[in-house]
Amino acid sequence: MNWRDFYHKHEGETALIIGNGPSLKNVPLDFLSKYPSFGTNRIYLLNGFTPSYYCSVNPLVISQFAEDIAKINAPKFIPAQYCFDDTCLPLNSAGMVLFSQDASAWIYEGHTVTFVCMQIAFYMGFKDLLLVGVDHNFTYEGRPNEQRTLEGNDPNHFHPDYFKGKQWNNPDLARSEHAYKLARAMYEAHGGRIINLTPGTKEPVFEKGSITDYE
Repeated sequence: MNWRDFYHKHEGETALIIGNGPSLKNVPLDFLSKYPSFGTNRIYLLNGFTPSYYCSVNPLVISQFAEDIAKINAPKFIPAQYCFDDTCLPLNSAGMVLFSQDASAWIYEGHTVTFVCMQIAFYMGFKDLLLVGVDHNFTYEGRPNEQRTLEGNDPNHFHPDYFKGKQWNNPDLARSEHAYKLARAMYEAHGGRIINLTPGTKEPVFEKGSITDYE
């Protein structure tokens, strides 16, 4: 398996990008399986579902949960230094604050793995993206990007054990939103759309819609 296998593989199709916010608990599993999907980080905690593609770029996530990630039965997009078998395609992060039109060469992480998925989906030829579980709403202490240990149940993700007792990085919502603006501009420039179907999302960049419109 190599990157070329996925170049424009899904030309003109619609993809589902799945965030891990609390709202994901209310998304029907049959809807998650309706479209080719991108799952991230600890999506495997969602019982009964495996995404079409998996992506993670955060070193804390990968180092703490490597064994679990290795068991996911899907092509995986992970930083090159963490690729562990032939189900993994390497990601190379660049310092350029740009939307990469060739994710096989480099990606900009954009302070959210959701943005990385958008660049991979663009490489695959997807025209439209639907977002679920992208609440963009976090409870935390400290500075953006600061490394913390989460005590108690996780209030920011769909599963209470998501980062319970584990290390994580505080979100950087401002820089994530800047990255989202790059993604919206790129998709619209190519005749596509990015629509956030997350009820009550605090994310301010993308069009909003309802799951019922796409079932």
